[in-house]
Amino acid sequence: DPTLDLCSAQFDSELLRKERRQVLANRIDNPYLFLSTESVRYRNLAAAQQALSEVKLSYNNCVKSSGGTERDGVFTKYEFLNLPKIPANLVSEQNRVIVHAKIGEGEAMRYLFGAYQYSGDMFTGLYVVRGSDSPFTQEEITRWLEVAVVMADRLKSSSGA
Repeated sequence: DPTLDLCSAQFDSELLRKERRQVLANRIDNPYLFLSTESVRYRNLAAAQQALSEVKLSYNNCVKSSGGTERDGVFTKYEFLNLPKIPANLVSEQNRVIVHAKIGEGEAMRYLFGAYQYSGDMFTGLYVVRGSDSPFTQEEITRWLEVAVVMADRLKSSSGA
């Protein structure tokens, strides 16, 4: 399973993971189509830096192109939406990507909040997806950013940063 899945890109760093734990939340009446956290230890610092570079490149290309091309050749539209004030206690700006986006069109449309954070040879990801009929509120994004802060604290302590 891919760790980095942003804007239909391919991430060669997927082959450089040493350890991975992903937790999916599934329950009845869950308002989310997908809710997951993930922790990855890469083989070394260079591998983690490669992964960070790949996710940043994917994000920047996606913003520039307003989407990305899936493996089947179909273009998926991305519209990047406003984020509330980003908490200072996430990992440093150069070591993270925070995303709030509307993905796709029509019945396939969905909303994503994603937090990709790196420290040393470690990565944590938070991925929350809502359906087309229920975009995130700014208050909800703020709450998920607070979860990302907790994850950043754990990431910093586990990587020795």
